[in-house]
Amino acid sequence: MSAHLSPNTASETTATKPYLGMIEGFYGQRYSQPERAALYNFLAQHGYSFYIYAPKEDQHLREHWQDDLLGDAAYVAYLKEASAAAHQAGLDFGVALSPLGLTANFEAQQELVVKRVQELCELTHCEILGLLFDDMVKDSESIGALQNKIIATIEKQLPAHVKHFIICPSYYTDDPVLDRLFGQRPEHYFTDLMAGLPERVEVFWTGEKVVAPDITPEYLDQVTQLLGRKPFIWDNYPVNDGKKLCPFLFLNKFKGRTNLQGHATGHAINPMVQPLLSTLAAVTLPLIYAGKSSTEINAAHLQQAKALLGKAFAMFLKSDRLPLLTEIGLKNMSERDKARLLELTYVDDTPALAEIRDFLQGSKRFDQNIIV
Repeated sequence: MSAHLSPNTASETTATKPYLGMIEGFYGQRYSQPERAALYNFLAQHGYSFYIYAPKEDQHLREHWQDDLLGDAAYVAYLKEASAAAHQAGLDFGVALSPLGLTANFEAQQELVVKRVQELCELTHCEILGLLFDDMVKDSESIGALQNKIIATIEKQLPAHVKHFIICPSYYTDDPVLDRLFGQRPEHYFTDLMAGLPERVEVFWTGEKVVAPDITPEYLDQVTQLLGRKPFIWDNYPVNDGKKLCPFLFLNKFKGRTNLQGHATGHAINPMVQPLLSTLAAVTLPLIYAGKSSTEINAAHLQQAKALLGKAFAMFLKSDRLPLLTEIGLKNMSERDKARLLELTYVDDTPALAEIRDFLQGSKRFDQNIIV
């Protein structure tokens, strides 16, 4: 990290509860409304505060963001339903726009992008607005300054009900994989990006890697120096939307991530394409923030597994089959092991077991043509 800006000196909130939530930000088939509603209820019951709708599949928020939004009545109803259900569950709701191609022609599209943001905010009455520049090929060495101008323009037009305005930089991690895929980050990217932005502008950051094995307070303090403000964690565990990740179901607990309270403005986890199975990891993060013991965290993980998988869970444990899904993966397990796992999914008739069954049979939730 090269840029060193003055850290945010805003006073700490008096609230002790960490701002934890989920961001539906993966590549692949977005969740159905019932699946999303089930997640809302889980999150509200387990110490989470928000849900951000940002699936890569939603072309209204990405490839076709310029198209008439209000003219699509079905989509308008869909967004309103997603937001209303989150609010009914007691969660803050967020929506995130990824305006592909905007930096190449901002002057001509400035009014349109502001209009689109205002429409999204009005339709959803969102508490969180995301503006995402991730996974976009660099089109200029001055991309940081261009994005800064876009962010500043939109920030001035946000309605009062938006409590969190979070941007995702094009380079949201130290991981050099982004430079290889999307172009070498300009030397002064972060200086240009953050120059003069209001303190209310928050910044997503995934960690030292796109998929970080751990996130530490010391590392977040380094990022704070880079950004001039504390980051908002976008945690890519347990997401499984990459070619190297899709053969796995990440059902284990969160690792590390201790003592992060006060070092980030929030923490959003990006779930797997399998919504219910994602709760096995998700149930443990609030407990880590609460300083619970390993025994308590293990017990909560076990309880959630039993709730999801029923009688089959004991059989998974006794036969030591879990590593087949979490470590060996679909491509490397034997046909015999796959058949035995599939048999276990029929022990009980639960939606989570159906997600495992779908995974073992070659899930269509995931389109490998759209990922890198």
